[in-house]
Amino acid sequence: MNIHVQTLSLFNERVEKLRRSGLAQRMADPHYTLDYERMMRREWLAWDGVTETTVDAFVLNIRLLREPRDGFSIDQLAKKVYALESIPADLRSGFVEQRQRWHEHTDRPSVFEHPDEDRNFTNGELFDVLMYGGIAHANHDKVRMFHALTTQGAYSAIIGASFLSSLQLFMEVLQAIHDINVKVLKHWSC
Repeated sequence: MNIHVQTLSLFNERVEKLRRSGLAQRMADPHYTLDYERMMRREWLAWDGVTETTVDAFVLNIRLLREPRDGFSIDQLAKKVYALESIPADLRSGFVEQRQRWHEHTDRPSVFEHPDEDRNFTNGELFDVLMYGGIAHANHDKVRMFHALTTQGAYSAIIGASFLSSLQLFMEVLQAIHDINVKVLKHWSC
């Protein structure tokens, strides 16, 4: 199998797995209801139909689509596939647009104050603290912030809602890239 075809196929397989996940099924209707009892127990994921287990499984899968190690992350697609001259301009443009959509979101300031600096987190910084400070793996620098942000009751539940919103947007971007990849694969098979 051509390495470029394999890269797109691996990416798409992971997106399809995410689509079947419990959290993706729950995010299909993003009208969440706060679970007051869970919030009072200081759980940051205090929303109906959302559990630590479903979030953990989802995040562990999206890690593969964000980190370059496995060779089929969004950044790897940009370098290995969408830089090729054989990619039709409209499909390359669609890919770039989706990638930019995620970057614009992560670059925007969030409403949450950074505990160590006189500024708010960006959406991307907050996303990374929640992912790498306690879910995907324990980055030492992010663990302290993760615990500070996720153990404050109602405030933490609001942070949980913000994280779910970012996950929802990321899933939309992944799905759009998946669909573009399908068109690229079809183009190459002609």
